[in-house]
Amino acid sequence: IEAGHYDTACVLGLELMRNVNGKTGAEYLGSAAWQGREATDCDFPWPFLFDRITREYDQRYGVNSDHLNAIAQINFGNAKRNPRAQTRAWEFPEGAFSCDDERNPVIEGCVRKQDCGQITDGAACVILASEDKARQHAARLGIKLADIPRIKGWGHRSAPLLLERKLALSANDRLVFPHANKTMVEAILRAGFRHVTDLDGLETHDCFSVTEYMAIDHSGLTAPGESWKAVEEGRITRDGDFPINPSGGLIGLGHPVGATGVRMVLDCARQVSGRAGAYQLPKAENMLTFNVGGSTTTCASFVVGVG
Repeated sequence: IEAGHYDTACVLGLELMRNVNGKTGAEYLGSAAWQGREATDCDFPWPFLFDRITREYDQRYGVNSDHLNAIAQINFGNAKRNPRAQTRAWEFPEGAFSCDDERNPVIEGCVRKQDCGQITDGAACVILASEDKARQHAARLGIKLADIPRIKGWGHRSAPLLLERKLALSANDRLVFPHANKTMVEAILRAGFRHVTDLDGLETHDCFSVTEYMAIDHSGLTAPGESWKAVEEGRITRDGDFPINPSGGLIGLGHPVGATGVRMVLDCARQVSGRAGAYQLPKAENMLTFNVGGSTTTCASFVVGVG
């Protein structure tokens, strides 16, 4: 559309994941890694790889599991407001968000049950249109063009497939995944903003709690390695100054892999147009998305807003 080749496009993402058992599903999902080259000595490839990311964070900056547990608890809490969330009616016993091996068992390494995004069936769709087509649509509805959510900015980066190669490349960098930072910064600048705090919130890829932890400092919300400050200070809750995953995210809402990126854009469109229902944020004019594929092998980000 931006290049002028199309006026409208239907963007659809979907995934059926609950038609096989967990072990088989893990094997299928493992194909997004370099099969035979990484995550070979484990039962669950992605928890194994994101345990490695957690250990890298711990080595560089130090990580307190309480902060990862808090991220999961916040997202499950947000999901209770979302009628589409897979976990909206789930109840958790005392100690479920702790390092208690019975109430929150280990999946791989230091990754525990509540750290993980959900195995989910789901689909999401958005319709994109050029400004001319959107103006015609607004006229038919009798609304202002400025009231229709639009993609104000976008960013995209890719990196080597192997996780260890990515970590080696960033060994002397302030950030674990500098290309992830560049992805979000590019979207923010394209949208005409200067800093992530110029926006009103973030829908991010919390396939594991450490992935959201990474998104916090990589977005620029905190200094590198200081994501814990945003967690402790309550900044990322729905009542904080920069809410993250008001939908519940992948942990609370669910993670149908092929639909998640589209769903993030859709949820941000709902927020900025005041159509998010019970999980509507008090202030949401411009929202950021951050989506990853694999171990951040691909990263995509959008700024969605009105006005």
